[in-house]
Order: sequence, then C-alpha cells, then structure tokens
Amino acid sequence: MFISIFVDIINIMNNNQEIDFHIELSTLKDFANKLIENKLVPINAGHIFSVLKQAVINSDVNPFLRKPVDLVKKGYYDKYVRLEEENMSYYAIPDFFSHEDDFYDMDRNLNFSRVYVNDDLFQELFSLKLLELDYSKINLLEFMNFQLYDNYNGKKEEFGYFLSRLLAKDSIFCLLPSINDKIQQWLKVNNISIILNDLDEELDLEKEDDITKPIIDYWEEKKNQKIEGNMSIDEIKNFFSFLYKEKIEKSGNYDFQPILTKEEVDMIFSNGLVIPEKPLEKKVKLCIPPRFPKKIIDLAIFKLFDLNSLSHRDKKDYLLFFANYIEDYKNALNSKKALESLAKNITGDKSPRDKIIWDNYIPERFL
Repeated sequence: MFISIFVDIINIMNNNQEIDFHIELSTLKDFANKLIENKLVPINAGHIFSVLKQAVINSDVNPFLRKPVDLVKKGYYDKYVRLEEENMSYYAIPDFFSHEDDFYDMDRNLNFSRVYVNDDLFQELFSLKLLELDYSKINLLEFMNFQLYDNYNGKKEEFGYFLSRLLAKDSIFCLLPSINDKIQQWLKVNNISIILNDLDEELDLEKEDDITKPIIDYWEEKKNQKIEGNMSIDEIKNFFSFLYKEKIEKSGNYDFQPILTKEEVDMIFSNGLVIPEKPLEKKVKLCIPPRFPKKIIDLAIFKLFDLNSLSHRDKKDYLLFFANYIEDYKNALNSKKALESLAKNITGDKSPRDKIIWDNYIPERFL
C-alpha cells in the first residue's frame, strides 16, 4: 500500500511539471499537500503553510488582489474573504492567503532566495525541498552543487556550515537517513567535513552544565581588548542610532517598533568598543520586521569595520564584540569555525531592500 501511494505521488509530480533545483513556491506547496493527503510522514500543515506564507511576504511580490476602496469592486473581494474562511476548515495548504487585507497567490512560480528570507526560513524551505527531491529520486548531490552557486555564490565553507546545521537540528521534520547520508557525502567530497567536528563542539558548549569543569573560551585572549580605530565612541553610537531611528516597515497596519531601543544601543557601547570579559547574560534580540533582512545589520557591522579599522585585518574582533551583546550573533562565541562562517556574512554587499541613507549616520569627515 505504501509503495503504491509513493509511486502515485511521483507519477503525479512528474506528469504535472518538471522538477528543477530551484526552491520554488508552487512545487513545494503541491508536494507538501501530497504528503499531507497521503499521510506519508507526520508533518504539520499549519506550520508549513506559515513558512511558505512568510517566505512569499518576504519576497516582496505584489498581491493579486488589494482591499478595494471602490464599493463596486467589493463583491469580488468579499468572495475571496469567504473562500479563505472556507479554506480554514481543510487540512491542506491553500492556493492563496491574505496579509494586511491584501491577497497573495500561492499557486505561482516564485523562486525563493536567501537575499529575501532570513536564515531560519531558508533552512525550513531547504529541508522541504530536500525531501521533495529525495522522494522523486532526484540526485541530491547535484541539487546541493546547484544551490552552492544559486544561493551561496560558490562559498563552500559557508554552505557547508549551513548543511551541517541541518544535520544537527532539523527544521520541519526529521530528515530521512538517505538525505543525511547525502549531506555528509557532499561535505566529505568537498573536504569540509571538519565543520561537523566544530558543530559538535558548539553543541557541547550549549549543553554544558557541569560547573566543576570550567570552559575556557576559545576567544579568551580577546577579552577586555579594546578595538582601536578611527571613530570616537560618540560617532559609533550615532552610526548605530539607525537601529532605533529607521522606520523599516511602512504600512498602515504595522505599529513601528525599532530594531533595538536607544537604551539597548547605549548599553551595548557603554564601555566603548571593548570585547567584554563575559557575554551579556540576557542578550538583546533584534526586532526585525518580516520584510527587513538581517543582511542589512551585517552591512552595518561591515561599514563600522571598514571605516573604523586601522588594519582591516580584524573583522572577526568586531563580530566577537557584537556576539557578546546581541542574541542573533551569539553563535560566533561557540567556536573558531562558527566565527569564521558568520564573518563571511559580514560583507559590503547591499541588500536590494536596503533603503537606509547611510550618509545620514556616517561622520561627515568620512564622506
């Protein structure tokens, strides 16, 4: 019975469309619905729906139907309101959804990119795509080679670290042993299997609860070190004031909240640009709206490094500084490999969504 259902799924998918190596909306939706319908694996339809929905919103596509101001068109809009209410009674992922009173199409061709979705969302989408291809008997090694360049610009170590995280903590459901084997095979073929050892080190540090065995942080020699540079602390604080001054989301239904508060920014720099003796016990968390990529924060750290650094060889020190205070960068404290991997994200690459006028925050003498 199981084999028969499995063959039916593959035949349906192969007949309807050609599976490619992009992480694409409609194929993920259709595959997830087949899994749900045939109960092949225990997955949470509501969770997958929320992941796909958020990925569509983050991709900044236009809705196919906006809330009308013209009463003549209200009947057509009300039709979709009723249909959405009906969809809620089905245990499946619908063809459309509403967000801020506008309707978006889930049955469209849309390739998801890391440029538009955050790391957590991308991990979930990537995991679902792996399962889709595995069930379809598609070569996962070819898919990973494609994704290395499609989403990671050929950066093998960064991509390898991402794959290692999939092995350590699956996102939607447990990856099948066949998928885990292919990931490990890819890491080995590309000579970056050492990442797995460093990942184990991270997990050991996270789980460590034996206070009789003190842990020597790998960044011990950096503690209490002042990062010397070209900017004064007041200039640095003014530069990072964008974290509470910028209104990232501009929507009538969105109550603006700063990424960090002024008090939190002042606290981070209260001792100057000094890597502290101990990480902040309760680190601050970036309040990043759905359409605001964390990549813009990475760019801000890079700009500080680029403007302030005396040697331009101490980028990791800047990341260590922020990792001690900000939850979103704390993994940099876990191991050298984790620091190196995260540091690769700190580049001068600008997100297409970056609307910040940086010259408003950079000291005039650097302009």
